[in-house]
Amino acid sequence: MGRLNHSCSATPFKLNSYIRIHWQIVVIGMTTDIRYFFPLVLSVCLWVALISAPALGAGEYLGGEPVLVASLEGSHEFLPGSDATLVVVIENRATNDFEVFPSGKIVADEVPTTARLLTVALGTGDAPLFLRTDPQMVGDLPANSRVKVPFQVKFFENASGGSYTLPLSLKYRSFLFADQRGSETVAYQYANSSAIIPLGVEVTPRVSIRVLGTEAEELTSGNKGVITLTLVNDGSLSGNEAITRIFRHQESPIIPVVGTSYIGVFAPGDTVKTQFKIQVNDAAQASTYPLDVVVEYLDPQGDLDTTDPVTIGVPVKGSIEFKILSDDFTMPRGDTGEIEVSFRNTGPVPVRSAQARISAVDPFSSTRDIASLGDLDPGEEGKAVFVISVDKAATVKDYSLEAEVRYRDALDNRLVSDPMKIRIRVVERSGIDAILKNPLYLTIIAAVLIGAGYFAYTRKKGGIRKKE
Repeated sequence: MGRLNHSCSATPFKLNSYIRIHWQIVVIGMTTDIRYFFPLVLSVCLWVALISAPALGAGEYLGGEPVLVASLEGSHEFLPGSDATLVVVIENRATNDFEVFPSGKIVADEVPTTARLLTVALGTGDAPLFLRTDPQMVGDLPANSRVKVPFQVKFFENASGGSYTLPLSLKYRSFLFADQRGSETVAYQYANSSAIIPLGVEVTPRVSIRVLGTEAEELTSGNKGVITLTLVNDGSLSGNEAITRIFRHQESPIIPVVGTSYIGVFAPGDTVKTQFKIQVNDAAQASTYPLDVVVEYLDPQGDLDTTDPVTIGVPVKGSIEFKILSDDFTMPRGDTGEIEVSFRNTGPVPVRSAQARISAVDPFSSTRDIASLGDLDPGEEGKAVFVISVDKAATVKDYSLEAEVRYRDALDNRLVSDPMKIRIRVVERSGIDAILKNPLYLTIIAAVLIGAGYFAYTRKKGGIRKKE
């Protein structure tokens, strides 16, 4: 609707013509029907009022006020946990009844149908959402115009499906009348007005999960393990044929091995426990690592849907390690003997049925290369006794033999530790041992003994002959 063109002489001319026309109709018609006198009387009264108006003149518009309506633009349906922008469209549907132009008066440049200084505030009511936008100043809203006001909201993760009403509060000022004070001054009079307009939104019912607990039994680096999750359906929809799935979170060292667990019917408020098998990366340190969880289900229409992913923390206790506590061993060339090696469990979890094994390589050999350590708690030690032989031709120097510990973890997995070093120094024999272990010396000794025996024997035999 366009803006009217204000003219001080237009209205009196139209009113005089209107009166003359009606007077002529009455006279020519020569009727006495009272219905024909009402338009004439009304026109005369209005004309007289305008002509005889005092210095404190009335406003130019007769009737009219702002008529505000509001609605939401776009879809009114939202998912639990979603961020949304609610665009409120406010429209002023007011119309100006008619405008008069008093002669000789200052024309007020104001319209009673304009909503002045309009302020818009959105309330949450009983809706499950968080409002992130404060009340907004819109300004003036003339008749037959509209304005869009955005509000940022966040629907709660566990929002129940259904219809909700958001109260939209409007506060504004509207023009009442203008008082002419003197020949050049006009005083405007306004009224403060307010209105509350209900806006409807829909929250789509869904299955929404919350993880109540995470149980991880002795998860260690480089090994497999089992985690148990306790889930609750915080949503307002019952999911059919529900399945829990876990996914690797970005580059997390927690990798699913068996990543699904069947639930079945998952009604609102139901609590379930689900188990999964996972693999921990070798590089994982003692820490808590992320893992993503979702539930897939069929809605009442039979369509497949998936909950928003929930990221949980899975604790890893680090790596299982062992340490050799024994000092270096010394063995002469060609010797065979027992060595007792102490192993300590320096890891964060107990090990079961541990066995120590030594790898004997040239110039060593072993007739007993495996020894039982039993169950070892963190920090506990176990002793292993091995039988080692050194070749008689071995070079005199320091050697390292590899040792490892085979064990079972809490899940009865067979595991092997990283290799460890047992240091053995090969030395020359000394003292009587060097003589007894040297073949040359033994040969010489044997020859001497044989010669001495032969000499004693022949001497004794010669003495007997002399006596005869």
